[in-house]
Amino acid sequence: MDNETKTIYNSVMEIAGQIDKYRMKKTLDNESVKELLRADLRDFLIFLTLTDQVIAKDELRYINKVLGYTFDFETMKSFAIRSKMIKDDFLNSPPASMKIFLDHANDENIIQQGKYYDLKNLYLLVFQAIGEDFLSTCKHLNGVEVNQYTRYRFMLENNVRSYVKSGGKGPNRPDSIPFKLKSKEDVEEKESDIQFVGTITEADKTIDDLDSLIDELNSLIGLESVKEEVRNLINLLKIIEMREQHGLKAPPVTKHFVFTGNPGTGKTTVARLLSQIYCSLGILSKGHMVEVDRSGLVAGYMGQTALKVSDVINRAKGGVLFIDEAYSLVAEGNNGDFGQEAIDTLVKGMEDNRDDLIVIVAGYPNEMENFIEANPGLKSRFQKTIHFPDYNADDLFAVFCRFCKELDYKLSSDATEYLKLELKKYVENTDKYFGNARDMRNFLDIAIAAQANRLLSESISFPEQLMTLTSDDLKTIFVTD
Repeated sequence: MDNETKTIYNSVMEIAGQIDKYRMKKTLDNESVKELLRADLRDFLIFLTLTDQVIAKDELRYINKVLGYTFDFETMKSFAIRSKMIKDDFLNSPPASMKIFLDHANDENIIQQGKYYDLKNLYLLVFQAIGEDFLSTCKHLNGVEVNQYTRYRFMLENNVRSYVKSGGKGPNRPDSIPFKLKSKEDVEEKESDIQFVGTITEADKTIDDLDSLIDELNSLIGLESVKEEVRNLINLLKIIEMREQHGLKAPPVTKHFVFTGNPGTGKTTVARLLSQIYCSLGILSKGHMVEVDRSGLVAGYMGQTALKVSDVINRAKGGVLFIDEAYSLVAEGNNGDFGQEAIDTLVKGMEDNRDDLIVIVAGYPNEMENFIEANPGLKSRFQKTIHFPDYNADDLFAVFCRFCKELDYKLSSDATEYLKLELKKYVENTDKYFGNARDMRNFLDIAIAAQANRLLSESISFPEQLMTLTSDDLKTIFVTD
Protein backbone atom coordinates (compact mmCIF):
# COMPACT_ATOMS: atom_id res chain seq x y z
CA MET A 1 0.00 0.00 0.00
CA ASP A 2 1.47 3.37 -0.97
CA ASN A 3 1.74 6.18 1.58
CA GLU A 4 -1.18 8.24 0.29
CA THR A 5 -3.52 5.24 0.28
CA LYS A 6 -2.34 4.27 3.76
CA THR A 7 -3.09 7.79 5.04
CA ILE A 8 -6.60 7.70 3.55
CA TYR A 9 -7.29 4.22 4.89
CA ASN A 10 -6.03 5.06 8.39
CA SER A 11 -8.08 8.28 8.42
CA VAL A 12 -11.34 6.62 7.45
CA MET A 13 -10.78 3.77 9.91
CA GLU A 14 -10.07 6.20 12.73
CA ILE A 15 -13.30 8.04 11.99
CA ALA A 16 -15.19 4.74 11.81
CA GLY A 17 -13.80 3.92 15.25
CA GLN A 18 -15.08 7.24 16.58
CA ILE A 19 -18.49 6.53 15.09
CA ASP A 20 -18.47 3.19 16.88
CA LYS A 21 -17.73 4.85 20.22
CA TYR A 22 -20.47 7.43 19.69
CA ARG A 23 -23.08 4.87 18.59
CA MET A 24 -22.28 2.55 21.46
CA LYS A 25 -22.57 5.39 23.95
CA LYS A 26 -25.81 6.81 22.56
CA THR A 27 -27.67 3.74 21.30
CA LEU A 28 -25.85 0.82 22.94
CA ASP A 29 -25.49 -0.57 19.41
CA ASN A 30 -22.67 -3.11 19.32
CA GLU A 31 -22.50 -3.35 15.53
CA SER A 32 -19.04 -2.18 14.51
CA VAL A 33 -18.96 0.30 11.63
CA LYS A 34 -15.22 -0.17 11.51
CA GLU A 35 -15.51 -3.91 10.95
CA LEU A 36 -18.42 -3.39 8.56
CA LEU A 37 -16.33 -1.01 6.43
CA ARG A 38 -13.39 -3.41 6.48
CA ALA A 39 -15.70 -6.21 5.31
CA ASP A 40 -17.08 -3.97 2.54
CA LEU A 41 -13.56 -3.20 1.33
CA ARG A 42 -12.80 -6.91 1.47
CA ASP A 43 -15.88 -7.71 -0.65
CA PHE A 44 -14.93 -4.96 -3.12
CA LEU A 45 -11.42 -6.37 -3.62
CA ILE A 46 -12.67 -9.96 -3.86
CA PHE A 47 -15.18 -8.77 -6.47
CA LEU A 48 -12.31 -7.28 -8.50
CA THR A 49 -10.29 -10.47 -8.02
CA LEU A 50 -13.09 -12.64 -9.37
CA THR A 51 -13.91 -10.55 -12.44
CA ASP A 52 -11.38 -12.45 -14.59
CA GLN A 53 -12.31 -15.76 -12.88
CA VAL A 54 -8.71 -16.18 -11.66
CA ILE A 55 -7.47 -15.76 -8.08
CA ALA A 56 -3.88 -14.54 -8.49
CA LYS A 57 -1.33 -14.80 -5.70
CA ASP A 58 -0.58 -11.08 -5.70
CA GLU A 59 -4.32 -10.30 -5.36
CA LEU A 60 -4.66 -12.79 -2.51
CA ARG A 61 -1.60 -11.41 -0.75
CA TYR A 62 -2.81 -7.80 -1.02
CA ILE A 63 -6.18 -8.58 0.59
CA ASN A 64 -4.52 -10.53 3.41
CA LYS A 65 -1.82 -7.96 4.13
CA VAL A 66 -3.80 -4.73 3.79
CA LEU A 67 -7.07 -5.82 5.38
CA GLY A 68 -5.72 -8.39 7.84
CA TYR A 69 -7.40 -11.55 6.54
CA THR A 70 -5.84 -15.00 6.16
CA PHE A 71 -7.36 -16.21 2.89
CA ASP A 72 -5.85 -18.94 0.81
CA PHE A 73 -7.16 -20.09 -2.58
CA GLU A 74 -9.66 -22.55 -1.14
CA THR A 75 -11.13 -20.28 1.56
CA MET A 76 -11.54 -17.40 -0.88
CA LYS A 77 -13.23 -19.68 -3.41
CA SER A 78 -15.52 -21.02 -0.70
CA PHE A 79 -16.38 -17.50 0.47
CA ALA A 80 -17.08 -16.33 -3.08
CA ILE A 81 -19.52 -19.21 -3.58
CA ARG A 82 -21.30 -18.59 -0.25
CA SER A 83 -21.53 -14.85 -0.74
CA LYS A 84 -22.98 -15.20 -4.26
CA MET A 85 -21.00 -12.30 -5.72
CA ILE A 86 -22.85 -12.16 -9.01
CA LYS A 87 -21.58 -9.17 -10.94
CA ASP A 88 -24.86 -7.34 -11.59
CA ASP A 89 -26.20 -7.89 -8.07
CA PHE A 90 -23.00 -6.67 -6.48
CA LEU A 91 -22.78 -3.62 -8.73
CA ASN A 92 -26.34 -2.63 -7.86
CA SER A 93 -25.88 -2.87 -4.10
CA PRO A 94 -24.19 -0.12 -2.06
CA PRO A 95 -21.90 -1.26 0.81
CA ALA A 96 -23.57 -1.99 4.13
CA SER A 97 -21.40 0.58 5.90
CA MET A 98 -22.33 3.46 3.57
CA LYS A 99 -25.58 4.69 5.11
CA ILE A 100 -24.29 4.39 8.70
CA PHE A 101 -21.12 6.26 7.79
CA LEU A 102 -22.93 8.99 5.88
CA ASP A 103 -25.52 9.41 8.65
CA HIS A 104 -22.67 10.79 10.77
CA ALA A 105 -21.07 12.93 8.06
CA ASN A 106 -22.28 16.15 9.67
CA ASP A 107 -22.17 15.00 13.29
CA GLU A 108 -20.24 17.49 15.40
CA ASN A 109 -19.26 14.71 17.79
CA ILE A 110 -17.15 13.04 15.08
CA ILE A 111 -13.71 14.62 14.75
CA GLN A 112 -12.86 15.68 11.21
CA GLN A 113 -9.50 14.39 10.02
CA GLY A 114 -7.10 16.93 8.49
CA LYS A 115 -7.66 17.67 4.83
CA TYR A 116 -10.30 14.96 4.56
CA TYR A 117 -12.93 17.16 6.20
CA ASP A 118 -15.80 15.93 4.02
CA LEU A 119 -16.72 12.45 5.24
CA LYS A 120 -18.86 11.73 2.18
CA ASN A 121 -15.90 12.36 -0.11
CA LEU A 122 -13.56 10.49 2.22
CA TYR A 123 -15.83 7.44 2.08
CA LEU A 124 -15.68 7.46 -1.72
CA LEU A 125 -11.96 8.18 -1.67
CA VAL A 126 -11.01 5.14 0.40
CA PHE A 127 -12.65 2.78 -2.13
CA GLN A 128 -11.04 4.67 -4.99
CA ALA A 129 -7.55 4.72 -3.44
CA ILE A 130 -7.54 1.10 -2.31
CA GLY A 131 -9.02 -0.04 -5.62
CA GLU A 132 -6.34 1.75 -7.62
CA ASP A 133 -3.58 0.58 -5.28
CA PHE A 134 -4.87 -3.00 -5.53
CA LEU A 135 -4.97 -2.92 -9.33
CA SER A 136 -1.49 -1.41 -9.50
CA THR A 137 -0.06 -4.43 -7.67
CA CYS A 138 -1.69 -6.94 -10.04
CA LYS A 139 0.94 -8.31 -12.38
CA HIS A 140 -1.63 -9.63 -14.87
CA LEU A 141 -4.04 -6.69 -14.96
CA ASN A 142 -6.61 -6.72 -17.75
CA GLY A 143 -9.35 -4.45 -19.06
CA VAL A 144 -12.14 -6.42 -17.38
CA GLU A 145 -10.85 -5.61 -13.88
CA VAL A 146 -10.41 -1.91 -14.71
CA ASN A 147 -13.91 -1.75 -16.21
CA GLN A 148 -15.53 -3.36 -13.17
CA TYR A 149 -13.56 -1.08 -10.84
CA THR A 150 -14.87 1.96 -12.77
CA ARG A 151 -18.46 0.67 -12.68
CA TYR A 152 -18.24 0.10 -8.91
CA ARG A 153 -16.93 3.65 -8.37
CA PHE A 154 -19.85 5.08 -10.38
CA MET A 155 -22.29 3.02 -8.30
CA LEU A 156 -20.82 4.43 -5.09
CA GLU A 157 -20.92 8.00 -6.35
CA ASN A 158 -24.52 7.65 -7.55
CA ASN A 159 -25.62 6.27 -4.21
CA VAL A 160 -23.89 9.07 -2.29
CA ARG A 161 -25.59 11.65 -4.52
CA SER A 162 -28.92 9.88 -4.02
CA TYR A 163 -28.37 9.91 -0.26
CA VAL A 164 -27.66 13.65 -0.23
CA LYS A 165 -30.66 14.51 -2.45
CA SER A 166 -33.03 12.40 -0.39
CA GLY A 167 -31.91 14.03 2.85
CA GLY A 168 -30.31 10.91 4.22
CA LYS A 169 -32.87 8.37 2.97
CA GLY A 170 -30.84 6.86 0.18
CA PRO A 171 -30.79 3.15 -0.64
CA ASN A 172 -29.48 0.85 2.02
CA ARG A 173 -27.85 -2.45 1.25
CA PRO A 174 -28.65 -5.45 3.46
CA ASP A 175 -26.00 -6.37 5.99
CA SER A 176 -22.63 -7.36 4.60
CA ILE A 177 -22.01 -11.08 4.34
CA PRO A 178 -21.51 -12.27 7.94
CA PHE A 179 -18.22 -14.00 7.23
CA LYS A 180 -14.92 -13.54 9.03
CA LEU A 181 -11.80 -15.64 8.77
CA LYS A 182 -10.39 -16.60 12.12
CA SER A 183 -7.24 -14.98 13.45
CA LYS A 184 -3.85 -16.66 13.67
CA GLU A 185 -4.55 -17.42 17.35
CA ASP A 186 -7.70 -19.29 16.39
CA VAL A 187 -6.91 -21.09 13.16
CA GLU A 188 -9.83 -22.39 11.07
CA GLU A 189 -11.78 -25.24 12.61
CA LYS A 190 -10.79 -28.74 11.63
CA GLU A 191 -13.10 -31.70 11.41
CA SER A 192 -10.51 -33.74 13.29
CA ASP A 193 -9.30 -32.59 16.69
CA ILE A 194 -5.55 -32.54 16.04
CA GLN A 195 -3.17 -30.64 18.27
CA PHE A 196 -0.65 -28.53 16.34
CA VAL A 197 2.93 -28.89 17.58
CA GLY A 198 5.17 -26.29 15.99
CA THR A 199 5.76 -22.59 15.43
CA ILE A 200 4.08 -20.19 13.01
CA THR A 201 6.00 -17.04 12.07
CA GLU A 202 3.87 -14.47 10.28
CA ALA A 203 5.36 -12.34 7.50
CA ASP A 204 6.51 -8.96 8.78
CA LYS A 205 5.88 -5.47 7.43
CA THR A 206 8.84 -5.57 5.02
CA ILE A 207 7.24 -8.30 2.91
CA ASP A 208 6.51 -5.88 0.05
CA ASP A 209 10.00 -4.37 0.16
CA LEU A 210 12.32 -6.80 -1.59
CA ASP A 211 15.33 -4.52 -1.08
CA SER A 212 14.78 -4.54 2.70
CA LEU A 213 14.58 -8.33 2.72
CA ILE A 214 17.80 -8.58 0.71
CA ASP A 215 19.46 -6.11 3.10
CA GLU A 216 18.39 -8.30 6.03
CA LEU A 217 19.85 -11.34 4.28
CA ASN A 218 23.13 -9.52 3.63
CA SER A 219 23.32 -8.37 7.27
CA LEU A 220 23.53 -11.97 8.50
CA ILE A 221 26.96 -12.77 9.88
CA GLY A 222 29.06 -15.13 7.74
CA LEU A 223 27.15 -17.53 5.45
CA GLU A 224 28.63 -15.98 2.30
CA SER A 225 28.03 -19.10 0.20
CA VAL A 226 24.42 -19.27 1.39
CA LYS A 227 23.83 -15.59 0.61
CA GLU A 228 25.22 -16.12 -2.89
CA GLU A 229 22.85 -19.06 -3.47
CA VAL A 230 19.84 -17.00 -2.38
CA ARG A 231 20.89 -13.99 -4.46
CA ASN A 232 21.18 -16.27 -7.51
CA LEU A 233 17.65 -17.54 -6.88
CA ILE A 234 16.31 -14.00 -6.60
CA ASN A 235 17.99 -12.96 -9.86
CA LEU A 236 16.55 -15.99 -11.64
CA LEU A 237 13.04 -15.24 -10.38
CA LYS A 238 13.33 -11.62 -11.53
CA ILE A 239 14.35 -12.72 -15.04
CA ILE A 240 11.52 -15.26 -15.16
CA GLU A 241 9.06 -12.50 -14.30
CA MET A 242 10.47 -10.33 -17.10
CA ARG A 243 10.19 -13.23 -19.57
CA GLU A 244 6.56 -13.82 -18.63
CA GLN A 245 5.78 -10.13 -19.16
CA HIS A 246 7.12 -10.45 -22.70
CA GLY A 247 5.18 -13.64 -23.41
CA LEU A 248 8.23 -15.91 -23.23
CA LYS A 249 8.20 -19.35 -21.66
CA ALA A 250 9.39 -19.53 -18.06
CA PRO A 251 12.06 -22.10 -17.20
CA PRO A 252 11.38 -24.37 -14.21
CA VAL A 253 12.32 -22.79 -10.89
CA THR A 254 13.42 -24.49 -7.68
CA LYS A 255 10.77 -24.22 -4.98
CA HIS A 256 11.70 -26.88 -2.44
CA PHE A 257 15.06 -27.01 -0.67
CA VAL A 258 17.27 -29.19 1.48
CA PHE A 259 19.23 -27.19 4.05
CA THR A 260 22.20 -29.07 5.50
CA GLY A 261 24.51 -28.05 8.31
CA ASN A 262 25.07 -28.10 12.04
CA PRO A 263 22.66 -26.44 14.49
CA GLY A 264 22.89 -22.68 14.90
CA THR A 265 24.08 -21.90 11.37
CA GLY A 266 21.08 -19.77 10.40
CA LYS A 267 18.94 -22.32 8.56
CA THR A 268 15.70 -21.24 10.23
CA THR A 269 16.46 -17.54 9.74
CA VAL A 270 17.18 -17.98 6.04
CA ALA A 271 14.06 -20.11 5.58
CA ARG A 272 11.96 -17.31 7.10
CA LEU A 273 13.57 -14.76 4.78
CA LEU A 274 13.01 -17.02 1.76
CA SER A 275 9.31 -17.30 2.56
CA GLN A 276 8.99 -13.52 2.49
CA ILE A 277 11.24 -13.06 -0.55
CA TYR A 278 9.20 -15.58 -2.56
CA CYS A 279 6.04 -13.81 -1.44
CA SER A 280 7.45 -10.42 -2.42
CA LEU A 281 8.18 -11.85 -5.89
CA GLY A 282 4.64 -13.22 -6.20
CA ILE A 283 5.52 -16.93 -5.87
CA LEU A 284 3.71 -17.31 -2.52
CA SER A 285 0.47 -15.65 -1.42
CA LYS A 286 1.14 -15.10 2.31
CA GLY A 287 4.85 -15.36 3.08
CA HIS A 288 4.54 -16.86 6.57
CA MET A 289 6.50 -19.86 7.84
CA VAL A 290 5.34 -22.96 9.70
CA GLU A 291 8.15 -24.73 11.55
CA VAL A 292 7.79 -28.32 12.79
CA ASP A 293 9.90 -31.35 13.59
CA ARG A 294 9.05 -35.05 13.90
CA SER A 295 6.73 -34.45 16.86
CA GLY A 296 4.62 -32.08 14.77
CA LEU A 297 4.11 -34.65 11.99
CA VAL A 298 4.05 -38.15 13.48
CA ALA A 299 1.23 -39.49 15.65
CA GLY A 300 1.05 -42.60 17.77
CA TYR A 301 -1.30 -44.78 15.78
CA MET A 302 -2.24 -45.71 12.22
CA GLY A 303 -4.08 -43.07 10.19
CA GLN A 304 -3.60 -40.19 12.61
CA THR A 305 -0.19 -39.28 11.17
CA ALA A 306 -1.69 -38.57 7.74
CA LEU A 307 -4.26 -36.24 9.32
CA LYS A 308 -1.55 -34.51 11.33
CA VAL A 309 0.63 -33.90 8.27
CA SER A 310 -2.35 -32.66 6.26
CA ASP A 311 -3.20 -30.21 9.05
CA VAL A 312 0.36 -28.84 9.04
CA ILE A 313 0.32 -28.47 5.25
CA ASN A 314 -2.99 -26.59 5.39
CA ARG A 315 -1.47 -24.17 7.90
CA ALA A 316 1.59 -23.67 5.70
CA LYS A 317 -0.24 -23.02 2.43
CA GLY A 318 0.77 -19.67 1.01
CA GLY A 319 4.14 -19.83 2.75
CA VAL A 320 7.01 -22.12 3.74
CA LEU A 321 6.79 -25.38 5.65
CA PHE A 322 10.14 -25.77 7.45
CA ILE A 323 10.83 -29.28 8.79
CA ASP A 324 13.82 -29.35 11.12
CA GLU A 325 15.73 -32.61 11.64
CA ALA A 326 13.62 -34.12 8.86
CA TYR A 327 15.87 -37.21 8.80
CA SER A 328 14.29 -38.30 12.10
CA LEU A 329 11.21 -39.34 10.14
CA VAL A 330 13.15 -42.35 8.83
CA ALA A 331 15.61 -42.82 11.68
CA GLU A 332 13.64 -45.56 13.41
CA GLY A 333 13.07 -47.72 10.34
CA ASN A 334 9.79 -49.42 9.53
CA ASN A 335 9.23 -51.43 12.70
CA GLY A 336 5.97 -49.96 13.96
CA ASP A 337 7.07 -46.41 13.11
CA PHE A 338 4.78 -43.98 11.28
CA GLY A 339 7.54 -41.74 9.92
CA GLN A 340 7.15 -43.26 6.47
CA GLU A 341 3.44 -42.47 6.53
CA ALA A 342 4.34 -38.85 7.27
CA ILE A 343 6.78 -38.75 4.34
CA ASP A 344 4.28 -40.26 1.91
CA THR A 345 1.57 -37.80 2.98
CA LEU A 346 4.04 -34.92 2.69
CA VAL A 347 4.91 -35.86 -0.90
CA LYS A 348 1.23 -35.92 -1.86
CA GLY A 349 0.62 -32.59 -0.11
CA MET A 350 3.53 -30.99 -1.97
CA GLU A 351 2.04 -32.07 -5.27
CA ASP A 352 -1.53 -31.01 -4.41
CA ASN A 353 -0.33 -27.55 -3.31
CA ARG A 354 2.57 -27.08 -5.71
CA ASP A 355 1.39 -23.60 -6.79
CA ASP A 356 1.40 -22.01 -3.32
CA LEU A 357 3.62 -23.97 -0.95
CA ILE A 358 7.36 -24.30 -0.45
CA VAL A 359 8.81 -27.05 1.72
CA ILE A 360 12.29 -26.78 3.23
CA VAL A 361 13.76 -29.78 5.06
CA ALA A 362 16.82 -29.36 7.24
CA GLY A 363 19.36 -31.46 9.11
CA TYR A 364 22.86 -32.92 9.15
CA PRO A 365 24.30 -33.63 5.64
CA ASN A 366 24.65 -37.44 5.78
CA GLU A 367 21.36 -37.99 7.54
CA MET A 368 19.53 -35.78 5.02
CA GLU A 369 20.81 -37.95 2.17
CA ASN A 370 19.09 -40.93 3.81
CA PHE A 371 15.91 -38.91 4.18
CA ILE A 372 15.79 -37.96 0.48
CA GLU A 373 16.24 -41.62 -0.48
CA ALA A 374 13.25 -42.67 1.67
CA ASN A 375 10.68 -41.87 -1.01
CA PRO A 376 11.15 -41.56 -4.81
CA GLY A 377 8.93 -38.48 -4.78
CA LEU A 378 11.28 -36.65 -2.43
CA LYS A 379 14.26 -36.98 -4.75
CA SER A 380 12.37 -35.48 -7.68
CA ARG A 381 11.05 -32.56 -5.64
CA PHE A 382 14.10 -31.65 -3.55
CA GLN A 383 16.61 -30.96 -6.29
CA LYS A 384 18.38 -28.06 -4.61
CA THR A 385 20.60 -28.44 -1.54
CA ILE A 386 22.09 -25.45 0.25
CA HIS A 387 24.84 -26.20 2.75
CA PHE A 388 25.25 -23.95 5.78
CA PRO A 389 28.90 -24.05 6.87
CA ASP A 390 30.01 -23.72 10.47
CA TYR A 391 30.98 -20.25 11.63
CA ASN A 392 34.68 -19.50 11.93
CA ALA A 393 36.15 -17.84 15.01
CA ASP A 394 35.71 -14.30 13.66
CA ASP A 395 32.05 -15.00 12.80
CA LEU A 396 31.39 -16.39 16.26
CA PHE A 397 32.98 -13.33 17.85
CA ALA A 398 30.72 -11.08 15.73
CA VAL A 399 27.66 -13.15 16.73
CA PHE A 400 28.59 -12.88 20.42
CA CYS A 401 29.02 -9.10 20.11
CA ARG A 402 25.66 -8.77 18.35
CA PHE A 403 23.94 -10.68 21.16
CA CYS A 404 25.69 -8.39 23.67
CA LYS A 405 24.46 -5.28 21.86
CA GLU A 406 20.88 -6.57 21.82
CA LEU A 407 20.96 -6.81 25.64
CA ASP A 408 22.97 -3.61 26.33
CA TYR A 409 26.20 -5.37 27.18
CA LYS A 410 29.70 -4.81 25.81
CA LEU A 411 33.14 -6.34 26.17
CA SER A 412 36.09 -4.73 27.90
CA SER A 413 39.37 -4.62 25.95
CA ASP A 414 40.81 -7.53 27.94
CA ALA A 415 37.59 -9.52 27.43
CA THR A 416 37.77 -8.90 23.68
CA GLU A 417 41.29 -10.28 23.42
CA TYR A 418 40.49 -13.22 25.66
CA LEU A 419 37.30 -14.20 23.79
CA LYS A 420 38.95 -14.04 20.35
CA LEU A 421 41.76 -16.32 21.54
CA GLU A 422 39.42 -18.85 23.17
CA LEU A 423 37.08 -18.96 20.17
CA LYS A 424 39.97 -19.90 17.89
CA LYS A 425 40.70 -22.86 20.16
CA TYR A 426 37.01 -23.67 20.39
CA VAL A 427 36.42 -24.02 16.63
CA GLU A 428 39.50 -26.20 16.28
CA ASN A 429 38.06 -28.77 18.69
CA THR A 430 34.45 -29.08 17.57
CA ASP A 431 32.45 -32.15 16.60
CA LYS A 432 29.34 -32.68 14.46
CA TYR A 433 27.15 -31.34 17.25
CA PHE A 434 28.85 -27.94 17.24
CA GLY A 435 26.14 -25.39 18.13
CA ASN A 436 27.51 -22.29 16.36
CA ALA A 437 25.31 -19.23 17.10
CA ARG A 438 23.32 -21.16 19.71
CA ASP A 439 26.53 -21.77 21.63
CA MET A 440 27.25 -18.03 21.59
CA ARG A 441 23.85 -17.34 23.13
CA ASN A 442 24.56 -19.89 25.85
CA PHE A 443 28.05 -18.45 26.40
CA LEU A 444 26.59 -14.98 26.90
CA ASP A 445 24.09 -16.30 29.45
CA ILE A 446 26.96 -17.84 31.42
CA ALA A 447 29.00 -14.62 31.27
CA ILE A 448 26.03 -12.49 32.38
CA ALA A 449 25.46 -14.72 35.40
CA ALA A 450 29.16 -14.53 36.30
CA GLN A 451 29.13 -10.73 35.97
CA ALA A 452 26.10 -10.48 38.24
CA ASN A 453 27.84 -12.46 40.97
CA ARG A 454 30.99 -10.36 40.59
CA LEU A 455 29.21 -6.99 40.71
CA LEU A 456 27.18 -7.87 43.78
CA SER A 457 30.26 -9.08 45.64
CA GLU A 458 32.05 -5.84 44.73
CA SER A 459 29.02 -3.62 45.50
CA ILE A 460 29.27 -1.95 42.08
CA SER A 461 26.24 -0.50 40.32
CA PHE A 462 27.45 2.23 37.95
CA PRO A 463 25.85 2.01 34.46
CA GLU A 464 29.17 1.53 32.66
CA GLN A 465 30.12 -1.34 34.95
CA LEU A 466 26.65 -2.90 34.67
CA MET A 467 27.11 -3.00 30.89
CA THR A 468 30.71 -4.26 30.74
CA LEU A 469 31.76 -7.91 30.66
CA THR A 470 35.38 -8.56 31.68
CA SER A 471 37.73 -11.44 30.96
CA ASP A 472 37.00 -12.78 34.46
CA ASP A 473 33.33 -13.08 33.52
CA LEU A 474 34.19 -14.93 30.30
CA LYS A 475 36.58 -17.36 31.95
CA THR A 476 33.61 -19.15 33.49
CA ILE A 477 32.59 -20.13 29.93
CA PHE A 478 35.76 -22.00 29.08
CA VAL A 479 36.41 -23.70 32.43
CA THR A 480 37.68 -27.27 31.88
CA ASP A 481 37.91 -30.12 34.32
